Amino acid sequence: MTLNQRFSVVALLLLGLNAQAKTDAAFLEAVAAVESGHNRKAIGKAGERGMYQVGKAAWDDASARLKAEGHYAFPWSKWRDATAQDMVAASHLRWIRSNFHRVGMTDPTPEQLALVWNVGWSAARSQGFRANGYAFRVANLFRLSLAKPR
Repeated sequence: MTLNQRFSVVALLLLGLNAQAKTDAAFLEAVAAVESGHNRKAIGKAGERGMYQVGKAAWDDASARLKAEGHYAFPWSKWRDATAQDMVAASHLRWIRSNFHRVGMTDPTPEQLALVWNVGWSAARSQGFRANGYAFRVANLFRLSLAKPR
């Protein structure tokens, strides 16, 4: 299955086909591989939902950001929808990036991005953004996907 088959084509079109959107889609593919094995129906132990294992609070925040950006806001009840999962995950990743920019870290590593995805901003920052096993797995998959010809 190719990147575009896993990551909703609709989401790619809504987000734009620029280099950052494509890189973010590849990063999210790595997150999905580690979080759920690309299982869009996955339900985590703490109630996280979907392929990216997004919790309700993060989902609601990301959906509100989508609305502020002029996109459709996906309610939690739509978590099974592929486009909703992809759009919410992409919005959450943009929020993570914006937090790094806010503290002067304009080029976070894939490990740092994955760590925040895994443990949250406050916990990651309190540990100095030192990568854990999860972050290394996501970053390695991400780099491998970039190295493959498309």
